[in-house]
Amino acid sequence: MYLEHFTLKEFPFLSSPDSRFLYLSDQVNETLQKCLYLINNRIGPLFCAGPIGTGKTTLAKRLHQQLENDQGKYLVSYLVIPPKITVNALLRMMMDEFGVKTERSYDGCLKNLADWLVEQHIAGIKPVVIMDEAQNLTPTNLKLLHFLLNYETDREKLLQLVLFGQTELAHRIERFPELKSRMYPAALAALDRKVTEEMIAFRWMVAGGKALPFSSDVFDELFRVTLGLPREIVKLCDLTLLRAFSDSRQTVSVEDVREASKELGLQKD
Repeated sequence: MYLEHFTLKEFPFLSSPDSRFLYLSDQVNETLQKCLYLINNRIGPLFCAGPIGTGKTTLAKRLHQQLENDQGKYLVSYLVIPPKITVNALLRMMMDEFGVKTERSYDGCLKNLADWLVEQHIAGIKPVVIMDEAQNLTPTNLKLLHFLLNYETDREKLLQLVLFGQTELAHRIERFPELKSRMYPAALAALDRKVTEEMIAFRWMVAGGKALPFSSDVFDELFRVTLGLPREIVKLCDLTLLRAFSDSRQTVSVEDVREASKELGLQKD
């Protein structure tokens, strides 16, 4: 709606997890590099936990994309974990994603997966399972993942696991010390004021924008009402641009931020 008005090629503030718009702040880049290091060297599994709206899914998509771009080296399965999934369904979901033949029995499925992992190791291919919404994993699901980590050589894991989930994921793993001791942690948190401005400017540039329509006072207000949560920042910026466009203005005002934040239920006293 406001693309031509602001001379944009695409919408800069859609809330969909488009990895092109992922701003590599220090914490995001550190987590991404840690994932790539552990996967590339078959060192061990990683879990990344954080509050709602901190960009976990977008980061997971970016990791998936980077691994798939390295053709012939990785086989990547991207799973979104639904609530209350059974352990058998989780195992079959992984196998289906990799094209591994399932059996009627649970033990038969495990044997087929183990044989397939050995074949991939001999071929020099690294299977990777990325799980999003991993806070939905039950204790029984986590026991399966712990068991799968036993598939290894003397030096390398045969299957790499990367879990992304809300803060509850860290709490679940904390209650499973045998699994916790074998996993590497990472965390995403809200942005500070400086990084909030940098993220907004980055997304504006990716969308083809030139001069930013946000002043320093507007950035201050955006940060204040969103508490630095990327998802809320994106939604709020989108609505403020729409308000400026409706009034035929080229810049966003602090009042735009306040009114839009009321619509989103973000306004703080």
